[in-house]
Amino acid sequence: MNKRILQFVGILLAVIFLNSCMFRKLKEDVKALESRVGIGGEITNQSPNKQPLTILIYTEIEGKKNIRDFKIMDKDDEIYMFTVPKGLYYILAFEDANSNLVYDAGEYFGLVGKPDRISITSLNKPVANMNIKVARTDGFPKGFPTDITNVKALIGVSNIATGTITTLDNEIFSEENAKMGFWQPLTSLYTNGAGVYFLEAYDPKKIPILFVHGASGSPRNFQFIAENIDRSRFQPWFYHYPSGFPLEKINRFLNYLITHLHDEYQFKQLYVTAHSMGGLVARGFILKNVYDDGNDYIKLFVSISSPFGGLKTAKKGVDSAPEAIPSWHDVVPGSPYIKKIFSKPLNGKIDYYLLFSHKGDCSFFMDNNDGAVTLRSQLDLRAQKDAISKWGFDEGHVTILSSQDVLGIYNDILEKTGSSK
Repeated sequence: MNKRILQFVGILLAVIFLNSCMFRKLKEDVKALESRVGIGGEITNQSPNKQPLTILIYTEIEGKKNIRDFKIMDKDDEIYMFTVPKGLYYILAFEDANSNLVYDAGEYFGLVGKPDRISITSLNKPVANMNIKVARTDGFPKGFPTDITNVKALIGVSNIATGTITTLDNEIFSEENAKMGFWQPLTSLYTNGAGVYFLEAYDPKKIPILFVHGASGSPRNFQFIAENIDRSRFQPWFYHYPSGFPLEKINRFLNYLITHLHDEYQFKQLYVTAHSMGGLVARGFILKNVYDDGNDYIKLFVSISSPFGGLKTAKKGVDSAPEAIPSWHDVVPGSPYIKKIFSKPLNGKIDYYLLFSHKGDCSFFMDNNDGAVTLRSQLDLRAQKDAISKWGFDEGHVTILSSQDVLGIYNDILEKTGSSK
């Protein structure tokens, strides 16, 4: 197996039993992840200055408010999120107009509530819609410290992207950071953020194509495809996320971001393209968006080399590794997550095309494969039944994303879908 394959399956048997620094860090991240839940919402800045916002979340101990965490947002950010354990919290935001890392009289601020005490009693579901409108300059609440200079070195600053314009050369998409997102998902979230990124300003005349990477991947994986589609008709969007998180959390968060973007731009169509484990993420997101929310703007789904039948290697990791990456549990064959994403069909709802790769090596550990995922898993019968067409390529699990043959078929699919809508 090559290095790329090792990253995808997570382990070789020889690595599983090593009590390495990587597994120790993973264990710390998993422990923190299991004891926390996401809390966040939309934030709007009605100040005429349009400077970056500082968001603070407080705990209350013996009647005294204490800063637990904070985030400094880019001026264009519209969604924020914290991860916290069970407890009581308050959330406040202000526009730090003079960039001195503390609230000064006359600066614009906003609150969740008046502010309201937020009680978190369950870790099963994120707390959303904690929306903040930064629109006031008077009546700043007493007893809420805002000086973050003493805690800045102790806690993280991360951003949630909702249409942030960037390039694929952005360092947060590096291979090193992609690995961190797999092995240390919570650390990666604080360090590199997450969200949906654009390569250009939104254009209502172009159809957005949302690209969803797989395990230990990043938006850079789609560079070849993104550079070779008709950019006069399509605009690439990229979902950047720590791939070690449980897949249900990942697809729920994606649905939240896309819903927000749809509220803002009111696009009529969205195409979705996913590679590898990203196919499992994307299918879960699509079911939520189409069935649970009743939307009809997702018109196309293309999966590329996705393990719809799961990975036996993931089960080996769950059973044998010193600490299992959370997303491994969802990729185990027959997992509750896989059963859930096939609980409802795509056929009749959106156009779905299944692309698979079969240029694998003979392996003692796997059946016929593309070097990482078996053909049996890629061609899971449930996925085949939903597909309008299935295309196989003599490519490896990673090289399929830079294949001229794949690009030709992919552009044909885009053309066919666009002309039929």
